[in-house]
Amino acid sequence: MRASPTLLERAEAAAALVAALGEMESAGQNIVTALLDGRDFVAETHYPADDALDPHTRAQYYFHAHRGAAESGHIHCYLRGDDTSSLTHVLAIALDHFGRPAQFFTTNLWVTADHWLPAEALIPQLPRLAWHDAPAPAAVNRALTALCVLYRREIATLLRRRDKRLARHAAASQADALADEALEILSRARINLPGTLARLRQSLNLPEADDAA
Repeated sequence: MRASPTLLERAEAAAALVAALGEMESAGQNIVTALLDGRDFVAETHYPADDALDPHTRAQYYFHAHRGAAESGHIHCYLRGDDTSSLTHVLAIALDHFGRPAQFFTTNLWVTADHWLPAEALIPQLPRLAWHDAPAPAAVNRALTALCVLYRREIATLLRRRDKRLARHAAASQADALADEALEILSRARINLPGTLARLRQSLNLPEADDAA
């Protein structure tokens, strides 16, 4: 699997993301309400209840919220190992108050208590972040899959920044950085979809157009 998507793959992912977001919004929904599926929101509860695990890619995600007014919640994305028992947190996707992707961030090991992989071992597996057959709303699956293709290079950079921060902290404190509860969010990156679409159009020599998302 190629770690870095081609320009055409990124353009196709952008179109798929805009289409999936538009489909939900045309139905009066967004990623959050689609995942809640009419259920009452309960803080810390996973939506879907048993997480969304794709049987082929072994990528997994769930939505929950616990951070108050800064976001409507976030989606934690994981990859399972070949034996499906080992679970590795890759990143989280913060959603704004309109239920749209607003930010990527990474967390420390103590937050998720999973199987840690360094960035250089995890980055080649990023193409597995795809949910074509996960038991969750199809439009949400398409949106998240497309988002992870469109921003795969940025996610790789985010993971490298995560590891660099851990290394700096460990060198300065001589402590186990992965267990240090003073370190929770290790790296962040804003998602600017309109800006990304504009740059893609420029790269493809396409005229400017109004975005549906």
